Amino acid sequence: MVQALADQYQANLARLKELHAIERLWQRDGTLFSSDMEVARSVRNRLGWLFSSQVMRDQVDRLAVLAKVVERQRYDRVLVLGMGGSSLWPEVVGRHLQGHRGLPVRIADSTHPAAVAELIEWARQGKPLFVVATKSGSTVETASLYKVLRPLWNDGEHFVAITDPGSALEDLAKAEGFRDIFINPADIGGRFSAISLFGLVPAVLAGVVLHDALTRIEEMLEACREPDPSLNPGAILGAWMAAASQTGHWQLRLTMSKDVRAFASWIEQLVAESTGKHGRGLLPVIGQVEADGPALATRMGHATVVGLSTFAHPDDAFLQRCQAIGVSDQSFVMPEPADLWGEVVRWCFATAMCGLLLDINPFDEPDVSSAKAATNALLSGQAQPVEPDEHLQVASIGALVQALQPRLTTLTADDYLAVLAYVSPSPANLQRLESLRQGLQTRTSAAIVVQVGPRYLHSTGQFHKGGVARGQFVLLTDLLQPGLPDLAIPGAAYSFGQLARAQAQGDVWVLKQRGKPVLLAELALG
Repeated sequence: MVQALADQYQANLARLKELHAIERLWQRDGTLFSSDMEVARSVRNRLGWLFSSQVMRDQVDRLAVLAKVVERQRYDRVLVLGMGGSSLWPEVVGRHLQGHRGLPVRIADSTHPAAVAELIEWARQGKPLFVVATKSGSTVETASLYKVLRPLWNDGEHFVAITDPGSALEDLAKAEGFRDIFINPADIGGRFSAISLFGLVPAVLAGVVLHDALTRIEEMLEACREPDPSLNPGAILGAWMAAASQTGHWQLRLTMSKDVRAFASWIEQLVAESTGKHGRGLLPVIGQVEADGPALATRMGHATVVGLSTFAHPDDAFLQRCQAIGVSDQSFVMPEPADLWGEVVRWCFATAMCGLLLDINPFDEPDVSSAKAATNALLSGQAQPVEPDEHLQVASIGALVQALQPRLTTLTADDYLAVLAYVSPSPANLQRLESLRQGLQTRTSAAIVVQVGPRYLHSTGQFHKGGVARGQFVLLTDLLQPGLPDLAIPGAAYSFGQLARAQAQGDVWVLKQRGKPVLLAELALG
């Protein structure tokens, strides 16, 4: 650990101790984050995740019955409709935590017509159970996906709801005869909801043994009750994260072993949305040191590295490479992927402590709603698209590497380039986007992040608008091409293609409003 970061880390631990921060957080003392009583009350109402384990244990029998009935009735797949915190943890569950008798779990969080059509086709190949997950019940992506699925499976027994009490989804689920309705505590924010019903309902359907998961959650919650910050695992990580930001290491490199790799996306939305405010914060950069080593080594004045692996897939070479290039790292090895349930708690606690130390409220997302408002204005015709700074056409995702070469030469290690891709998140496209990221990263010392819309709007979109003002943005989309196959949304005045296009154009609008440089790269069909 470089000396300035080490000194700041120790100062942060001392500050947490002086503030009695850990004790006050567990007392739900919102004034820890703000003297404004309205803000303090809103913080207090977002801390339910600290106390959720007993509430969840009370639901174990009911959840077990759901899993048994679904198995007995021969459902063979689960599709979770959600955005942000409602989808990213279920994705981790589906990819890394599925039990031997569990059902395969997939996530529906794209409005791209091709993605929606592919998910419908996947669901038709068996007997699907749809989990509709949204706190408010009015999330446009989730509501639109439900509207297109319900006429195809016109039986409420195919649907389960997870939502807050009194939401629009609760009313809808009752009216349309859903199989079950799970009401989550209202004082748990979306990105802190993995250890609530938003995480546990998909988990039990995937075959996770809930007793084991809750035991790991409770063990880490207990460890994070330790009042001495230097002995508290969440406070230690949070003090280090804040020290990184405070000393200019605002790029948080995330490298995961293959059996926990999806966890990086969950951390990305938690950290970026919670800390990227008021010109400060940490930008998670998902990548691979083995692919990005030379470029990473040249920008260590701005980046720190977190590695997470398991004994099943240890990455000793990763740690050695980090040490060889002088990386200040916080790297951890877990016994098995199931220990991610405890890691969720540690990262949530760390993010709360980091926000406190950066003098920000980690429980709000002031810039996320701006893109939603812009989307609505474009869909209603109350606004017209804003012209980007540059506009180019590319024949393929891979061709963007060469097309961006002139821009890459202007970037420094203190910059980052975000490619915001409004394409179908098919396995082939995701592989192309990863190859794009690697190709761009080998040509610049700036950090490269490649993210898929509209998912990023509910996570790193906050950082892009409110965080460290060193970003340049490339919006890559095939949605502007004529002839793109589209899909109607029953009961809506717009189609999926129009919705996805408005989301992309709305984000360009907001980024331009904030003075961010934006290039629009139009991807040809075929």
